Amino acid sequence: MKKSKDSIKREIVVNAPLKQIWDALTKPEHLNLWYTKNAEIEFRIGGRGYMNHGWGATSEGVFTEIDPMKRFVLESIDGDFTTITTLEKVENGILVSIEYQASVLGGMNQSTKENMLFGTSQFLENLKSVYETGTDNRAKFWKSWIGIAHTSNDGGRGTRVLQVKENSVAAAAGIKLEDIILAIDGEEIGGYESFERTLNTKNVNCNVTLTIERKNEKSQVNCLVDIYPVPY
Repeated sequence: MKKSKDSIKREIVVNAPLKQIWDALTKPEHLNLWYTKNAEIEFRIGGRGYMNHGWGATSEGVFTEIDPMKRFVLESIDGDFTTITTLEKVENGILVSIEYQASVLGGMNQSTKENMLFGTSQFLENLKSVYETGTDNRAKFWKSWIGIAHTSNDGGRGTRVLQVKENSVAAAAGIKLEDIILAIDGEEIGGYESFERTLNTKNVNCNVTLTIERKNEKSQVNCLVDIYPVPY
């Protein structure tokens, strides 16, 4: 009996010709312009696809469905993780949708899901940037961190700390499990993605002021910004 699969999705509208976006998603030389460090694609039913995304992340699978200019499906080698990419003409361009389906998603913690969706959003935004303005923003991605795992707090108020890495700058600053980070340098944090985007605008080796809520009491903590631990 097949395991039921949970699903998560991100999408964006890109103002560019359909053929150009289809090529951007299916041809190695085009994928390398906005998404991959290196792609090896055999784009046919039963063909293999390997993608090195940078920052130590890779993915590999087999193409199981291809509907030209509309949709294609890449399944992981074990068949459990499915990536469905669809393209649709809309008023302002092409709606590009990337959906992940996997039985493991149900058991995945929220922080890991949010990280996956945030990464997808970053790359889709880069697709839009490259094909609308010619600007590749990957050099600005994943530059800085403080050494925590976190997840969006209930009600869109900050992000909640799930883990503090030993010997990290967060640990040195006194950040603890279950702390809620409400702001960075006075800029409100609305959740996981808001924290990551805001932190990444800060220079490595600078200090930031974090507004923390701990046991319903607010305080401010100075924290060094460290370099992201996995290079591109």
